[in-house]
Amino acid sequence: MALVQMRTPSGSYSMVDEKLVPVYEAEGWVLTSDLPEFKTKDVTYYDEARKTVTTTSGEEKPVEEVISEPTLPKEDLAPGVTTLSDRAQQNRNYTDAEWKALVNAPIEQKLEMIKNNAANGLRLTSSQKYYLDKNFGQINSSDINTAQTEGKQGIQKPGATGPLQPGQAGYGIDTWYEFLGYGSEDEAMRDFQNGKLTPAQIRRAEAEVQPDPADVLVDITKVKTTYGVAESDWARATPPGQKYLSLLETINAIENSDFGRTVPGQELLNDLKTGTEKDITVSGGGVSNPNLGSGTSSDEVSTDGEEIIDDDGGGDGGGDGGGDSGEPSGGQITNTAFTQFNNIPEDALLWNVDGSFYIVYEVPGANGELYEGNPMYIAYELKDNDLFAAGLLTQGETAPQPNATMDQAFFNSIAIVTGNTDQLTALIDNPFASFVETITEQSQVAPWITDPEMIALIAEAAVEGREVSDAEWQTTNWYQTHNESEREWLRTYYSDPSTATQLTTDAQIKVANSLQAAGVSNAPEALINWVAGKYVSGEWSQTYTTEQINLFADPYATGKRDTQFENYLSSTALTGVDRTTEREREVRELYSKWLGPTLGKLTDKEAAEIAGKLRDDPDYQDALIQSLKQSRLAAFSNYTNPELTYEDIARPWRNLTTSVWGQTADETQGWWQEMVKTNDFAKAQNTLREKGLEQDITQVTQDATQALQQALGQGTVSQLGVNV
Repeated sequence: MALVQMRTPSGSYSMVDEKLVPVYEAEGWVLTSDLPEFKTKDVTYYDEARKTVTTTSGEEKPVEEVISEPTLPKEDLAPGVTTLSDRAQQNRNYTDAEWKALVNAPIEQKLEMIKNNAANGLRLTSSQKYYLDKNFGQINSSDINTAQTEGKQGIQKPGATGPLQPGQAGYGIDTWYEFLGYGSEDEAMRDFQNGKLTPAQIRRAEAEVQPDPADVLVDITKVKTTYGVAESDWARATPPGQKYLSLLETINAIENSDFGRTVPGQELLNDLKTGTEKDITVSGGGVSNPNLGSGTSSDEVSTDGEEIIDDDGGGDGGGDGGGDSGEPSGGQITNTAFTQFNNIPEDALLWNVDGSFYIVYEVPGANGELYEGNPMYIAYELKDNDLFAAGLLTQGETAPQPNATMDQAFFNSIAIVTGNTDQLTALIDNPFASFVETITEQSQVAPWITDPEMIALIAEAAVEGREVSDAEWQTTNWYQTHNESEREWLRTYYSDPSTATQLTTDAQIKVANSLQAAGVSNAPEALINWVAGKYVSGEWSQTYTTEQINLFADPYATGKRDTQFENYLSSTALTGVDRTTEREREVRELYSKWLGPTLGKLTDKEAAEIAGKLRDDPDYQDALIQSLKQSRLAAFSNYTNPELTYEDIARPWRNLTTSVWGQTADETQGWWQEMVKTNDFAKAQNTLREKGLEQDITQVTQDATQALQQALGQGTVSQLGVNV
């Protein structure tokens, strides 16, 4: 996997998979090599800490040798801000009635209400922000902060620019960045990351305004280091590419992650919610109690006492939920600290299950990240039910309190017992390092890998430092319900990785060539790889793959389209894909629009030739339309407005035909085309009556008979003559 450096929207730098660059660019990330300050300098990597850059040749040099200052483009720097005296306004909290109105408002109106209220000086408290974030899933704390900031900016008047001085805080200033003269937190953080704003300045501003937890900035790297969080856990708990989050956003991110449901995650959340003196903020130091109550009162969040372990389902890979005690009754977290055990991988939990002890590992990726439902756990019986006899503790050490206690029924519902602690080894430091990322990356060519039963096997093997055996695969429902081609690919994928890699590459080349042959001239690599994954894994046969490629190449073709493929296409922004049949259809529609069904009729060869010109020359379409306008003027010379299409010209004559005939006519008939060309209403009526009688059109013959009867007076008209 080739890695390249990109700058995130927040201004930090991160290494990403080269194949995923288009995905990150869509989110506002920029390749370091494409940044304005580096673009012409042959720079591919910028080291923020050392202030050095690395060129494509591998040479490392001080950044000042390349540019005068590694900063954002001028237009992206913090704009001028107003003075406090210009924008001072008394803020106040919501009244009970105003808060109730906001809570009861439709979800789609809440952010606009927050924005409008902020413009009029109303300010949400931290507990109110927290309440909205937790109870209304479509909005989060970041959205709320943005709306409130935009509202306040809406009432600001332009004034002098430049940072404000400490002591100038007045009414309307309730965030540290406003105190320092910035219009938003993002503006302030740009200067902080560029060294123009120091931690001391932030600390002084925070002391002046007593910041809300939504405005206290946390350095999430400090949090990870201070609390000793494993890299794999932290990657799943925080947004990628973010170095700084508000305290409220940090709490929300951890609460909504797999890590937040683990014992160390709960311990970290407790500290953040009740206040910590540990140095975790960008300004240095800790945070006070954020007071995250119900939103309607100032009650503190209770974090004391034992916490009940979630028991609603326990993940797809758990046991049968049975046991002698009937339905699972739940469990309790009794110790939030990790123990450093001997001879087994790190991050192990000790569970007490009705007096029997187990070493347990949580499998990452729950709640839809890799598998649906709550986290599943891989459990190992403690040999001899004794930590010392099992070799996990050294004689003389104090045995730790179990991390959780539970009954057998609940344990069966959330954990999979795969053996005893003799199967574990300390040679595996962290069995789940990059587990989610690796599984996700492999899933395109290894579709079984996201099946919960298969994940459990893979997780078990990861903890034990071994490969899943073929016999184990064969016991799974996936193996027993898939075809032999898919099962053979699974065996090849694990037993012969080099062959699997070559087969994957060959499939990608074959799919790319098939798309090209079907008329798709510039299929994206992601599309090619998706289809190739289906083909090489045996999920799609060669015949089925060919059919789906042909259907993709021709959006108008009939046939059964694969549902998964259609879902993939609808959820992926495929732009600029050139499909031959689409261009040919476009050509035929242009000719029909301007010249009609007779003069505008093209052979397949003509349509393909003109479509090719459209693909090769983006300006050709304008020239083609001008040519068609001239042809239309020549063919229908009685219509002198060059902007009139055949459709514009033919529409009133179709209406006249329907009025006289009571039905439509075949527009390709020569007489009808000539009638249109004359642009003579009276002649057209006569022509329609004559042709209607010739073709025995019912309404025309009836009208003619009725007219003849009226002309002759009483009597009847028959085929034998007139009877009087």
